[in-house]
Amino acid sequence: MTNATNAKHCVLAHACNLANTTSCTRFCPHFIATDARLKAANVPREYRLLTLSNSPVRASEPTVYKTLDAYVKTFIRAFNEPSEPIKSVYLYSPTPGNGKTTTAIALLHEYLIRHYVGSLQRGRQPEQVPVYFLDLNDFQARFNLATMTNDEAELERFKAELQRCKNVPFLVADDLGVRDATPAFRGYLHALINHRVTNGLPSVYTSNLPIEELARVFDARLYDRVRDICIVLPFGGESKRGLRR
Repeated sequence: MTNATNAKHCVLAHACNLANTTSCTRFCPHFIATDARLKAANVPREYRLLTLSNSPVRASEPTVYKTLDAYVKTFIRAFNEPSEPIKSVYLYSPTPGNGKTTTAIALLHEYLIRHYVGSLQRGRQPEQVPVYFLDLNDFQARFNLATMTNDEAELERFKAELQRCKNVPFLVADDLGVRDATPAFRGYLHALINHRVTNGLPSVYTSNLPIEELARVFDARLYDRVRDICIVLPFGGESKRGLRR
């Protein structure tokens, strides 16, 4: 792999002085380290390496992205001042396919970059799984199937993933409230969100519902938890399916 080719496959490329130099190769320890963390983050492959700067949604959502450009600056401030928690973000639009998931994953990558670089600058070991992407539709479908078939092994995997999502430093919870939830799944989801809010762990939620509708789809307690210390950003425009890079 040549240096130019490797730079195009490294999430650190735009923040690294070695990008596109002879030192930028697939053997770079930082490329290897961040690539492993990306694989552990459960991000769909077609979204990998998206950032706020190269997101195809940026041009059609300038107001949202102006807010998010300022938001990501709080990552470093929070690392320096742990008493200042990073806020969560709620991205919503009644129209599917207009860039919410793309934007959420771009934020996940922005956090990963700052966490990795910031940890090294402070002489700390970066977390092995600092970020995680949770597809709530898939998560709920797997839970429903496991409970209907009494699949104990799958239920254990579900609980293990839930525990990871509870404690990961930065979580993207995609498609919140899209499907009706059973009381059991709603309980797990409430426990997840409640734990993260209580412990000051930031989450990015995407949804086709205004945040107020969560009180109806789930309950008032979950709604209160989601909106606590949360930036709400509505999306407009038409579907952008097929525009990911």
